[in-house]
Amino acid sequence: MSDRKATTVPITVPDLSSQSEADSYGYDGEVIHQPDYTVVVPVVSDLFDGNTGINARRFLQTAIALADDNDGDVVLLGITEVADETTTEQVREYTRSDDGDEKEQSVPEAVTERQTQLAQMVDVAADIDRDVPVQALVRVATDTTQGILAALGSGSGTAVLLLRGTGFEESWLLGKSTIDTVIDEAECNVFVENVGDREGADALYVPDVDGHTVASLAESDAEPIESILLPVGTGPHAALASEAARAVARTFDASVTVLHVISPDASGKERSDARDLLTFAEYVLGPEVHSETELREASDPTDVIIEEAQNHDFTSIGFPEQKFKLRNLIFKPLQKTLAGKRDVTVVMGRDADRTMRSLYYRYRRAMENSDTDERSG
Repeated sequence: MSDRKATTVPITVPDLSSQSEADSYGYDGEVIHQPDYTVVVPVVSDLFDGNTGINARRFLQTAIALADDNDGDVVLLGITEVADETTTEQVREYTRSDDGDEKEQSVPEAVTERQTQLAQMVDVAADIDRDVPVQALVRVATDTTQGILAALGSGSGTAVLLLRGTGFEESWLLGKSTIDTVIDEAECNVFVENVGDREGADALYVPDVDGHTVASLAESDAEPIESILLPVGTGPHAALASEAARAVARTFDASVTVLHVISPDASGKERSDARDLLTFAEYVLGPEVHSETELREASDPTDVIIEEAQNHDFTSIGFPEQKFKLRNLIFKPLQKTLAGKRDVTVVMGRDADRTMRSLYYRYRRAMENSDTDERSG
């Protein structure tokens, strides 16, 4: 690892408001905002529990790909949950003070620990892809879920990536887990990644790394992704899923299989529309990505998708609002959903813009086709 200045991780605290953080659903307070595209990756304490090291390359793999595809950056958002508003106020006073050494006792040890942990991750990430800026900040909150929501921006300039198996299943608010709540409440694009159950040096938690909170690059790696499955449908999140597939494919020079499943009894128009969907997805992927399309017939499309995912290293899918069986790809451990395949990774995208993203691509494709017709006329 090359010499560089020590990484400084700032501390942020929600601003005071007339409502409590829980009552306001966390939308008050400082919001992460960058002029370009920002992928926010929340990090909670569960990630650093135990004696194993964290494979920073594996942890940041998808986030860096998404940021790179959008000429953006990655922000590691270290959420530190504190007991009450009194502690939050103590940390707030510390962040406003110039005499931090004298007020060190006002900062819980968990906050300074998180600063150290995130600084390690940023330093390791700098060696993964120097073209993608990765920075970190610690967010103090009385509730993990609200702390995430409070820090997120809205619109296409911000996306949040949540990794299953890193502690978000343990935090609940109003009867819903953190992942469910962020999907429902966040005003920006949401990605949820279910990491395959890899073992050894390719695992998310690297075993036998004595004394390391974050495993060094010499002790950890990330298995390359060679094939990507992109199941597409008529839902509003298909374009975002296609963008995620494009990002990962460009990073790893992977091929993409675009899959759509129709009923054996589909009409001629339905088959024509299905071919249009495949063409649309190919357009979003762009000419830099090697892709092929596949139109399958089956009475149960979800079974086909789950089976086909086992034949690829990575699957990108739009948020399945009605196909609850497909949600098992994200909300259940993969080794239970994809029997016999331990190293499959699935990313689900929920598009904040809904159909607007799809309309944009369709409009742009129509304009390009129009220009081509005019030049050939």
